[in-house]
Order: sequence, then structure tokens, then C-alpha cells
Amino acid sequence: MQLFKSLQEKPWLPIALEQQANLPYCVSGKENAASTALRFFLAVITVIFFLFTITFLQRTQSFDFQALSGEPWLPFTNANVLWQNSAYLLLASISIILAKKFAKQQSLSAIMISLTTTAFFTLLFVSGQVQVWQQLNQSGFYIYTNPANSYYFLLTGVHALHIIGGILVFIRCVWLFAFNLSYQQLASRLKLCALYWHYLFFIWLFLFFLLTSDANTFKTIALICGF
Repeated sequence: MQLFKSLQEKPWLPIALEQQANLPYCVSGKENAASTALRFFLAVITVIFFLFTITFLQRTQSFDFQALSGEPWLPFTNANVLWQNSAYLLLASISIILAKKFAKQQSLSAIMISLTTTAFFTLLFVSGQVQVWQQLNQSGFYIYTNPANSYYFLLTGVHALHIIGGILVFIRCVWLFAFNLSYQQLASRLKLCALYWHYLFFIWLFLFFLLTSDANTFKTIALICGF
């Protein structure tokens, strides 16, 4: 009887379409595929930053390389602004976790607050990075005057581009949720966004340590790596 009932269904009719719209969101296929794609993308990003790091460490042993910290007159001997930017990105990562949690609880007001907080602190991080670039230029640490300067602008610029890409995906998640109000879909998408934000936060911590190290630290790392 179930077979005949299935054969009699007319999915092109409005009633059938409405019934299909009320079906629960299937996460077994789409979510797994999206998660696999994201993890593959993160692996590619890891390789890119790893290759940049290898070339950077090799460049630190050149005669014309001058670290950006260590001496009082160098810009990152006091890295308070960078610590502040790190706090912004950390708060964005925490707030997106809360947004995912509230999506599972179907608390619309809490979701909106968490999503707004995530966007706010992420944009503060990007604007803070731009401020650091401007301060470097104003202090005479131009992109072409020293290999350390060049790598700082390059690595933080690539990182900022990935942040901006994440913001675009984040906006798309909010846009889709505004149309269908599916809390389950939103929670699934925010789970992937949270993974991306956490990854970029740890990449930033690595870059922070790498780019603000002094000359002695670079010599030690180069010695360990065999450069």
C-alpha cells in the first residue's frame, strides 16, 4: 500500500511543495559535504602559510633583514595594538559559538545579538590591522625598505583577505536565514563558520609570534630548522 501511495504523489502541486518545505533539514549529506570542503580549504590555506613561513625564516638570515622588535625604536617592541586586535578576533570567535548555541535553542533575539557581535569584532580586527599598516608607513617602515616589513604586509594582508572572505560567507548565512528562518540550517552553517573563525584566530596567533619576534629568536629558530 505504501508503494501505491508513493506512486500517487504529485510533487509538482502546491500542496506537495508545501509539505516538502516543512520537512526537516537533512544534514547528513549537505553538512558532511560542506564540512569536507571547508576542511580541504583549510588544508590548502595551511600549506600556503607554511610555504610563506619557510621563505620568511630563510629571509631572516639575510644581511639586510631587520626584525621589527627587540630595540626600543622598533614598532613591535611594544605590541599593544596587536594584542588588542587579537582580543577582537578572539571575541568574534566566542560570539559565533554563542550564535550557534542560540540557533539550536531557537532564540531569535539572542541570535541577532551574537551575530551582530561577531560581525562587529571581526570588522574591528580588520580595521585594527589597517591602522597598524598606516602606523608603519607613518613611522617610515615602508613595505619596500626591509624584508621584515614586506613579509609583515604580505602575511597580514593574506590573512585579512581570508577574514574578508569569511565575512562574505557569514553575510550569506544571515541572508539565507532571513528568508527561510530555519534554525537548524543556521546552526549547521554557523558550525562551519565557527570552525573557520577559530582557524583564522590560531593562524593569527602564529603570525603574531612570528612577525614580532626579535633577531635572537629568529637566529634560534633558523638554527633549529637548519637554515
